[in-house]
Amino acid sequence: MRSTLDSLNRFAQQIIGNADLAELRNRGFHDFESLEGTDHSRFDSYMHVLFRTVEDVYYQHLQGNLDTRVWRGLEVVLSETNALPGVQAWWRSRSHWFVGEEFAKFINQQQQTATLHDD
Repeated sequence: MRSTLDSLNRFAQQIIGNADLAELRNRGFHDFESLEGTDHSRFDSYMHVLFRTVEDVYYQHLQGNLDTRVWRGLEVVLSETNALPGVQAWWRSRSHWFVGEEFAKFINQQQQTATLHDD
């Protein structure tokens, strides 16, 4: 399980260390449809890797291989991420890539009930 959490941490570090990617992610999170060309492709790839990593963590949770406290913390972050309009638009356009019914149902439910918290 450590390798999956390490993957999430490395993924986050890419944003921390790359201002261009962070800016693209922020634009895509808020307006996926406005992205064009290379920006659209880069954001699409970013989201695909992010959701594949989240999918792995989700199934690790279902199998009991992830501490429930860790999962609850990740679930809060996922909920807020899934509340973002660009994330929802991306998922609508790419959810067919994720054939595991449990994961797709989980993401769909999160997006229906998601709210953003401005702290």
